[in-house]
Amino acid sequence: MKRLWQAAIVPALGALALMSGSSTASGRTSPQGAAAARRLNVVFIVSDDERADGTAVMHNVQRLLAAHGVTFSNFDVTTSECGPSRASILTGEYSHHTGVLGNFGPHSYPAFDRDDLAVWLHRSGYETAIVGKYLNDYTEYGHNRIDPGWDDWQVMDSIPEEKYYDYKLDENGRIVHYGSKPADYSTTVLTKKALAFLRSARKPFFLYFAPVAPHLPAIPAPQDLGRLDDLPAFTSPAVREIDISDKPWSAYHSRELTREGAAYTDEIRRRQLETLLSVDQSVKQIVSTLAKRHLLSRTVIFYTSDNGFLWGEHRLGGKLWPYGPSTHVPLIVRTPWRQANGTVDREPVLNIDFASTISRLAGIAPGRPQDGQSFVPLLHGEKIRWRRDYLVEYLGRNKLRTGGPPPYVALRTPRYLYVDYHYHGWQELYNLHTDPWELQNLASDPADRQLMASLRRRMLRLYDAPPRRETT
Repeated sequence: MKRLWQAAIVPALGALALMSGSSTASGRTSPQGAAAARRLNVVFIVSDDERADGTAVMHNVQRLLAAHGVTFSNFDVTTSECGPSRASILTGEYSHHTGVLGNFGPHSYPAFDRDDLAVWLHRSGYETAIVGKYLNDYTEYGHNRIDPGWDDWQVMDSIPEEKYYDYKLDENGRIVHYGSKPADYSTTVLTKKALAFLRSARKPFFLYFAPVAPHLPAIPAPQDLGRLDDLPAFTSPAVREIDISDKPWSAYHSRELTREGAAYTDEIRRRQLETLLSVDQSVKQIVSTLAKRHLLSRTVIFYTSDNGFLWGEHRLGGKLWPYGPSTHVPLIVRTPWRQANGTVDREPVLNIDFASTISRLAGIAPGRPQDGQSFVPLLHGEKIRWRRDYLVEYLGRNKLRTGGPPPYVALRTPRYLYVDYHYHGWQELYNLHTDPWELQNLASDPADRQLMASLRRRMLRLYDAPPRRETT
C-alpha cells in the first residue's frame, strides 16, 4: 500500500507522436494530406464546477447539441478538482500518472508534463486555440508563457483564475486587463475570442473553450440576474440525511444543515445556474458560427465540465469528495452523423477518455500511453466491450479542517462505491443498487468484509496498471 501512495507524486512521461499531412512537389495532395483534409474539426467546451443536472436550464445545449448527438448519462471525472481533472482531460491519464494532484503548489501546474492533446493535434496539422481557464496556478508558475501546441492562446491570467469581472487575459503573450463594465463580463469576452477563432480558422481545427461559469463566486451576467428566482428549493435524500455517524469523517461535519444554511446553499445553486445561462448563449453562438461557415457537417462539439459540486448532500458543499454529485458531470457530444441524434448512452465514460477519443477523431494516435480509451464507437451507436469499473481519486492536501476530504483512492463499479482513506485507515462502502444516494456506509458490517477485500484488490490492480499505448 505504501507504493500506492508514493507513486502518486510521480508524473508519467510519454513520447510525442509526430504525424502530419503533406503535399507532393507537383502540387498534388499526398495520401497523408488527403487524410488530413478529411479529419474532423473539434470544439471542446468545458465549464467549471458544473454538476450533471446543470444542463437542465441550458436549452440551447439540449436543442443544438443533445438533439443532434449523444448524451452520456454515466459520465464521471476521476478526480473532482479543477486542475487535476483538466490535466487528465488533456493527457488521458489518471492524476497519479500526470502528477497534477491539486490546484496549488508544486503538484499543480508545475507537475504538468505539457506533452498533451494540443501538442499531438498541432503536430499533425491542426490549428489549435485555447480560450478561457487553463490549469490552476498557471498564473503563479507560467506567467507570460505560451505552452506548446497552442496557435491561439487566450488564457485567464488572474489570481484566482475564476473571475467574472476585473481580471486579466494573456492574449498570445500580451496581458490585457478587463474591468467591471457589462461588456467585460468574462463569459462574454471569452465567447468573442472563441468566435473570432472559429471565423478565421483553417481546417482542421481544435478549439478548447473554457469559461469560468458556474464556479464561485458565481456572478450571473447582468441580463440573467434574477431569471431563476422562482427555482424550487433543492432537495434530495442525501440533503435530508439525518444521521451521518457512519461516515468516517462525520466528526468534522457534525452540525446539521440549518434553515439559514439551506437558504445560503439554495442561493449558491441559483447563482451558479444563472451563470450557465450565458454559457448556454455561447453554445448557440458557436453553433451558429459553424453553420454560417458550413462546418457543422465536419465538426464534433463536446460539452462537459471539470468536476461536479455538492449542494448540501451529506452536509457537504463544494467538490473533491468521491460521491456522485461531486464526480458526476454532464457530457453531451454533437456529431455530424444522423444515427446519433438525440440518443443516450449509459456506459461509464470518463474524463481520461477525451484525449484518446479526440485523437481518434483526428486520425492520429495519442502521443503518450493512455489510462483512458476512445469512445468514438459509442458515438456511432456501436456495441463494444467497455470498462465496468474505474478509479476515483483525490491525492492532494488533507482538507478535513477546511471542509474537504483527506486523500483517498476509490473504486466505482456498476454496483458498489468503495473508498480507501489510507492515511486515516478509513473506509466506505455503498451498494449503489439499493442505496444510490450513498447514505448507508456498509464498511463496518462483518458480512461485507470479503467483498471489501475483493474490491480493494481490484482497486490496487487498477491503480498499479501502467497506461497503455494506443494506435489509430
